[in-house]
Formats: sequence, C-alpha cells, structure tokens
Amino acid sequence: MIDTPEAGESDLDDKTLTELVIAVNEQLRPLVVPVVRDLDRRAADTLLRSYLEPAGFADAVRRLSMRHLLVLVGEADMGKRLGAIALLSRMSLAEGRITVLSPAGSAADLLARTEYGPGRAYLLHDWIAGSTDRSELLDLARKLAELGSYLVITRNGVPSQAVEVEQPWCAPDPGELFDLYLSAFGGRSAPAGAATARVRALALRTPAEVVRLATRLVRDDEPAGEEVAAWFDTKPPMHEVRAVAALAFAHGLPEPEFARLLAAFERSRETHEPGPGPTCAPHPLIAVQDGLVVFRVPDHRGQVLGELVARYGYWLWQPLREWVRSLALQGDDVRARAAEGVALLAAWSFREARQEFLEVWARGRAGERLAAGGALSYMCADDALAPEALRLALTWARDPADPRAAAAVAGLCGGLSLRYPADAAAHLRRLAAGDGPAARLAAHALTRHP
Repeated sequence: MIDTPEAGESDLDDKTLTELVIAVNEQLRPLVVPVVRDLDRRAADTLLRSYLEPAGFADAVRRLSMRHLLVLVGEADMGKRLGAIALLSRMSLAEGRITVLSPAGSAADLLARTEYGPGRAYLLHDWIAGSTDRSELLDLARKLAELGSYLVITRNGVPSQAVEVEQPWCAPDPGELFDLYLSAFGGRSAPAGAATARVRALALRTPAEVVRLATRLVRDDEPAGEEVAAWFDTKPPMHEVRAVAALAFAHGLPEPEFARLLAAFERSRETHEPGPGPTCAPHPLIAVQDGLVVFRVPDHRGQVLGELVARYGYWLWQPLREWVRSLALQGDDVRARAAEGVALLAAWSFREARQEFLEVWARGRAGERLAAGGALSYMCADDALAPEALRLALTWARDPADPRAAAAVAGLCGGLSLRYPADAAAHLRRLAAGDGPAARLAAHALTRHP
C-alpha cells in the first residue's frame, strides 16, 4: 500500500485555497496571455512570418470574403489558430487589429450577446460550445456581413450540419514547413544537422512540433527529445524507468523528500527489482541541483511523459496512477508538483489526465480537489490545453451541489482567471449566488480577487 496521511476535512478552507491561488498565479502570470484581448497587426505579422498555407487555404479566403464567418474544423494542433489569423489578415478591414473572443460563448451568445464593430476582425480559437446551431450561425454570418466585419472560429472535431460556414482544415506539409522556418529564421546557410532534422520533421504529428524542432536547430539548442528517446531505446531497467516516471510528477523536490516518495512508489509494487534510487546512483536523465532532484534538461520532463505514454502499459501505469493520485494528500509542495505533472501529461494524453487524475481528484478530499484545480491552472500555460481546462471547469461548476464544483472554483480563481478573466469571474459569481461549500469558496475568491 502507498503511504497516505490521515483523512482531513472533506471541504476546502478559505486560507488553503487562497495560498494555492497566490502560489499558482505568481508562477503562471508571466506565462499566460489573457483572453479576450486585441492582437495588433505587428503581432499578427510576427506570428505569420513562417506560416505555410495548407491545402484549401485559397478556397477558405474566398468563402470568408463571401460569408464573413468561417469555422475551421479539424484535429487538435493542426494549425487552425494561425490559419484563422492568416485568413483574417487577407480581409479588407477598417482596423488592422484582431479581437480575440472567449471560447466559452455559445452560438446564441455570439449572435445576440457579443458586440461587433463595423469593419473589424474577430477570432474565436478552440470553441468549446457543446453544439453548433446551423440557423444561429447563418444568422451570425448575415449580421457580420451587414457590418462588413469578419469572424473566424476554430474548433476540434468533424464538420457539422452548418456546412455553409464550416471549412475542414488540415496541417501543412511538414517538410515544406520545416524548410520555410529555416529560411525565415536560420540565416543564409543551413544549420548543421538540418538534413537529419528534416527527416525527423516528416514524422512529426503537428506543425507546432515541426516548428519546435526547427527552432532548436536554429538556436543550436540540444536536440528536441533525441536524448530521451535514445535512452528509452536502450530498454533501461524498470527501476530506472520508474525513477523518471516518478520525477515527472514530483519534480524539484528536496532530495530526501523525493527519495521517500520514490521508495513509497516502489513499495506499492510487487516487484523483485527494486534497484537503487536516483539519489543513490547516477542516472543519465536525473540530477541533483542545490539539493533538489530535477531533470538534467528541463524539457526532458514533458518528453519523458510522452515516451511513457507511447511505450508502456498497465504494468507501469497502474501503480503509477495510484501513486500520483496519493501525492495530492502529501502536502502543498508535493501536491503542486503532482498537479503540474498531470497538466504536462494532458499535452500527451488528455484522456488519461482527465479520467485517471482530474476527475478522480475533483471528487475526492480537500487536498485532492486542490490538486485538480491546480492542474487546471497549470494547463492554462499551454495554448492548446487552456480551452480544455476551461471546458472541464465549467462542466464541474454546472451544478453547485456537485462535489467537483469546489475543484472548479480552485481552477477558476487560479490560472483560468488569468487566461479567461471575464468567464472565470462570471462563473464564480454564479456559484457564489448558490448554496453549499462551492458557494462559500466562490464568494471568498471574489472578495480576494474580484
């Protein structure tokens, strides 16, 4: 069995919530860009400097110019946001800036409750509306046409019945994108290793991964993930794999604390291969810096999680899940590291992060609800995960009597208040007007962070 503290209070207290919010927000504030906001022409041009138009782009320009509304639909991380900005930059506008709207508004909200200026451009990225109403979207297109304004919405999934205003979207060719990025930022001569890196780029899943690979090459940084993948290719002993798995969720803790937690993880398994921990023997990916156990390269933390998701199954993940879930009850520092690790895991497997950690924590004890809210907050540092964090928080907050509503409050007054300030405040006010523990917490959050 994994060691856990004695059971505490079932409800969160105001002081603990406030301490969490202050700690998380101080960490996230430099990393999180709020929505709604305006994107000026210079910022848009900078983003589009290495943009490669995918197949169907010219048709999308034509359809947007005619309809004034276009919904780009496709898989996650296929470049829909940059595609939307590129499309809007092609329109004839009274002003060069693009207003970014909240992803939480429904089609009815966009039609009746959103103010549009004449000749303006609007972007709604990663729309999280539960359904798309064809008639309301067509009415919205007519309203925008009357104003001479344009709106591009992006959402994950497959096209709906509103085919008149929807456009299937795909990623650009990865090799061509890699070449374009190097020509834009790499100088006159190709960086060393460009040919090998281009081969790797062809196998990458998303445009963002291609750009990250090219960026590291241009900046002469360490190869993106090569060290981590190469280490896993050696089929290392399982006790070493468990050590990096544990560190992904308990990163940056003092050496004795990490050793204690890792020992608990090992005891939770029926194994005849305990092996020495990373604090006892050198490990190629792990170091001790200023008394803290860390990855030798910070980016390796996320890359390790990606490899664990891709390479390992039940025999690693089942005991790892139980151990990570127990970290929420181990104190503030450990809880925060575990929440951050789950947020990083969500980038590789959102389903795993949600089903095995977020939903379990959100229904649990006080410390577990704090961990769930903290993970939602840390997800707000990632442009692709932030809308998913908002969607999940609003689901939990739908019913004030739902035990998950308290976890939603922790997220809404944490990172979500930085990324989506208006939405967070509105839902905190709604919860505060109700009854129960979530109402008390929401009311307290509003007095501290109105």
